[in-house]
Amino acid sequence: MPEKRRRAAWLRSAGVSQGTAIRYDNRIRSQRRVVAFIQSVIPFILVTCSMKRVSLPVVSAQDYRGAVEGELWELRPAAVAGSFSARSQPVNGSPEAIAKLAESMLQTPVDFPTVVEAIVPGDHVALAVDPNVPRVSDVLQGVLSTLVKANAGKVSVVLWHEADESLTARLQEELEAVQAGQETLKPMKVEVVRHEPHRRESLRYIVADENAEAVYLAKDLVDADFTLPILSARARDAINNIDPTGIFPLFADAATQHRYQTGVTTEPSEAAWLLGVQVMMLVSADAAGELGRLIAGTPDALRHELTNLYASGETADQESWDSEESASTSAAISETVPTAEMVVAALDGDEASQTWANLARAAIAAGRHVTLGGTIVIWSQVKTSPSPVWLRELGQPPIGIESNAEAAELDDADSQPNGSDDLDQDTAFKNWDAETPLARQWNQLIADGHVLLHCQLDDDMVESLGMGVIHSIEELRTLGARLSGAGVLRAAHYHTESIVAFSMTDEEVEP
Repeated sequence: MPEKRRRAAWLRSAGVSQGTAIRYDNRIRSQRRVVAFIQSVIPFILVTCSMKRVSLPVVSAQDYRGAVEGELWELRPAAVAGSFSARSQPVNGSPEAIAKLAESMLQTPVDFPTVVEAIVPGDHVALAVDPNVPRVSDVLQGVLSTLVKANAGKVSVVLWHEADESLTARLQEELEAVQAGQETLKPMKVEVVRHEPHRRESLRYIVADENAEAVYLAKDLVDADFTLPILSARARDAINNIDPTGIFPLFADAATQHRYQTGVTTEPSEAAWLLGVQVMMLVSADAAGELGRLIAGTPDALRHELTNLYASGETADQESWDSEESASTSAAISETVPTAEMVVAALDGDEASQTWANLARAAIAAGRHVTLGGTIVIWSQVKTSPSPVWLRELGQPPIGIESNAEAAELDDADSQPNGSDDLDQDTAFKNWDAETPLARQWNQLIADGHVLLHCQLDDDMVESLGMGVIHSIEELRTLGARLSGAGVLRAAHYHTESIVAFSMTDEEVEP
């Protein structure tokens, strides 16, 4: 007798109704699917070659569209496509192919002439770079080749403040080597710097915000003759109307970032315009955190493309996204926002992706998909100890969200930003770190639910921050066997905003 009929006969003999037997049988099958799914995904941390690349293998997970409770799903980062999709992908994953794609896109950007024609020989060019751009080094090498052809005089590569010193030093070394190998009429100076929002001497005044408060931006961006933003594609940046160029407030002073993130001010629309930003580059990640697509064009053209994306990489209009997301608290899994008892948020990507800011982004993204009382598993290879900002925000009970800027100032009165001990207090800006809202939202998720972290740090460190530790594939498989549904966020740090504000938290943190 087949196993299904034998089990049904046993349940009937025990006095169990047919409806109960069916529900029991469905739950058993659902649990088996979870185990099978996890076994197909795991092992999902692969460290290969000298690049130390961390990634999930591509798996054939069940499509989540129209899914019902208990079914399995997988979400991948937003992928820019549009009418130029045929030429937005590299021919292969080699550094040469990616550099060539970046160079090609700058020669034929959307709604803009070739970048070479926009640069006068000897111009100072500034690249405003998101350090989370997949294969950022290879992309920058292609951009640099284009700037060599334009006979640029100086190139300033300005990274977001969250970039660490090792990435800054590595990019400086690699780009200098590329530039040295180019045949140019005049040597081009290449400098890689990390934005310092607390140092007055590294900033320039650009405009006043709506409250007549001064807005300062990184001086290399202000002083440059031509500014080119290079960003990771994040659909939620467009949905939340974050500056499409990524300039504001990520390259602003700490005081401006504080006002923006606490809702005291909004973006001055003329900031990017005053910098002369006419064209930008947008890079989307694939499921393994690698470069999937790359396009260049005007901010308006790329914002239109990004607005039409949601997490699956397919197109949907704004109204559809909002209506579906508002329904994510229901028991059923919606078309665009599936939920599950366990959500595995993986930091797919290279070693540069393994940061505390990206851990928080992954957790926040998972929080939108996990059911009430469910489990969030963050799988990473993070090995750097948390900075004082993270220790302060995660190492204490949840502090909630300030209702106004004055409460936020009181809360941060005694805190110090990274590396601020040697600042001149006459010129330093307010002690504020743009990663604070990320840390606080993550802390709220830890307080509200069950969060497990896989990383390369000691268990005591992780547990002191209120999280559990998951060590092995077997532990994850055992955990999944007890649940009736599971989902995976591939390259999870691209599923949420580039910068988080307190005003977003009430609607974003709740699962």
